[in-house]
Amino acid sequence: MLEKALTGSKKYWTLLSFLGVIIVIGIICYLKQLSYGLGITGMGRDVSWGLYIAQFTFLVGVAASAVMVVLPYYLHHYKVFGRITILGEFLAVASVTMCLTFIIADLGRPDRAFNVLLHPTPNSILFWDMIVLNGYLLLNILIGWTVLAAERAEVPPPRWIKPFIYVSIPWAVSIHTVTAFIYAGLPGRGFWLTAIMAPRFLASAFASGPALLILLGFIVRKFTKFDPGKEAFQT
Repeated sequence: MLEKALTGSKKYWTLLSFLGVIIVIGIICYLKQLSYGLGITGMGRDVSWGLYIAQFTFLVGVAASAVMVVLPYYLHHYKVFGRITILGEFLAVASVTMCLTFIIADLGRPDRAFNVLLHPTPNSILFWDMIVLNGYLLLNILIGWTVLAAERAEVPPPRWIKPFIYVSIPWAVSIHTVTAFIYAGLPGRGFWLTAIMAPRFLASAFASGPALLILLGFIVRKFTKFDPGKEAFQT
């Protein structure tokens, strides 16, 4: 299916070129930050987290929201959500990938990310953040790819993928819960130091994520041949 990414209209290649320019600009800016240090971002003691972690938090919620379409389709067999579920799973893949990228950018010293692997510390919440994010990414790649292949072949998804789907549902909850635990572990931030942080994060995720998915669905339906279904949006 990857060959489909190499074919498209003039508008498609124009869009890819535009995005490529943005990526190059981002890489140049990041290399400058890597050389100068995080001081270039303006962050300090009072503002310890900025754009990077703000986007990380939002995108974790977007990724977790895929469960809002997975639950009705796979557990309640609500077939209307069949095609939009595929879109939601790949949106989760893109979101988690960007989450990991923002974390690397926020580290300042990206090489230190390997310390989590070289020196695993189960009593560290950041260790579990790495586990849940990477695990959810792999689950959605596997599920999304398999279900999309079945959709293209107009056959039901294979039975062996069902356990992975069921595992991905609580896993989606875990990625935003662990993120909330990171925030709640900062006693210097009174607003975050609360036991209700996790359900608050989940509530916001289940609102903002599906909203972005609906907007993405409208864009995909307008500019591509993939139609997630009108009834899915209305539901």
